[in-house]
Amino acid sequence: MKVFSLQVFCIILHAGIFHCHPQARYTFVVEEAPYTRLCNDNTILTVNGQFPGPTLYVNKGDTIIVDVINNANYNITLHW
Repeated sequence: MKVFSLQVFCIILHAGIFHCHPQARYTFVVEEAPYTRLCNDNTILTVNGQFPGPTLYVNKGDTIIVDVINNANYNITLHW
């Protein structure tokens, strides 16, 4: 299981003077799921069992942290 944290809009200096205080935290579990369309069976990637993935509800200027757990058989890239 691969786990990594993505900190969006969070400024952390190398000296550690400023700390990130998130207003929202989300966990995304990416995994493969069977999908049938027009009598064809395929496998698609879902986020928390959803396709497309869940909606993030935040306000402008909020700091959020998204933890992503990749249970797929290959690497992924998230586009925000």
